[in-house]
Amino acid sequence: MHTTIDIDLKLKQGFRSLFPDYATKLEKATSQEEINKLQAAFIEESKQALADALGKDISELAANDQTAPILLKKETYEFLVNATGDDIKNQMKILIDGLGRLKGMENDEAGIVAAKILLSGALGIGSLATSEAIAILVAGAAEAVVALAGVAFATVQVVVAVATLVIVSVIIPIIYFMVKPANALVLLINELDKPLTFVGDHNVHGKPVLMTSPIPAGIEIPGASKYPVAGFIATEKKEMALVGTQYGFTMKYGNTSTQLSFGVECPLTSIMKDNNCYCAIDENAKTVAEKTTVKNKQFWEDEKNGLKLSIRCNSGNGSIAYYVARAYKA
Repeated sequence: MHTTIDIDLKLKQGFRSLFPDYATKLEKATSQEEINKLQAAFIEESKQALADALGKDISELAANDQTAPILLKKETYEFLVNATGDDIKNQMKILIDGLGRLKGMENDEAGIVAAKILLSGALGIGSLATSEAIAILVAGAAEAVVALAGVAFATVQVVVAVATLVIVSVIIPIIYFMVKPANALVLLINELDKPLTFVGDHNVHGKPVLMTSPIPAGIEIPGASKYPVAGFIATEKKEMALVGTQYGFTMKYGNTSTQLSFGVECPLTSIMKDNNCYCAIDENAKTVAEKTTVKNKQFWEDEKNGLKLSIRCNSGNGSIAYYVARAYKA
């Protein structure tokens, strides 16, 4: 069984091999401020690559252009919903590593790209997550790669560009830091029959980094199964801040008025078990953010009108907190 140290080392080694120019610059940095500036520059470069793949000007990128919904394999989903402790952290890092390994595959055939995605524990990422070819795959097509080769070449370029943007946004603070970090990374799994769309958020402390919106409803294959879709949400402490991050966000359930809210906290210092979480149906982002400290729990769930939410943190301690959150039918 791999240890947490093995996973952390693998993640950094993978980043170095896939982003050698970025890694070299980050490792030569002499201050946290320089690392932050480099990351901001890498994010802008990644946005430009995405804009080019979409045929847009960078100023025209919408928020939903820049996120990567992930269609989870059945075994990955079952592992995540039952995971606790380091299993949460390790599985999320495997997914992140899988996203990163799409870097440099812009010119590869769609079938090869899809095969790489499958190795990450996902069935599809971004545009590939809801493609007809993916539906053929999960239905049990004998020649999945042939089916996936029908995905448009341009779609592959977009998927790779989005994955790269997500990686440089999320992974750099995890593996490159000089000042103690305080980051919270949430994987929100949508098991409902309607998409989840971002409504609003609130930071008591810190700043938002990444929001996947919308997170589509899962794909249901007649006679097979339903495959849930997940998305990453991230928040971190502000540069040079003396406090960590405390954050709430709200998603709308389809076109209904029902609002699903989640709160997370990762303090800069942790004398007690202070990494915590909270969730609620029809409470706003500010309220759930504030309640994380009040409740101070590593697991929370709520239920209303046939809907249920849950969120679990990997640990009450640690300067990077990992969460698996769910929205599903009660």
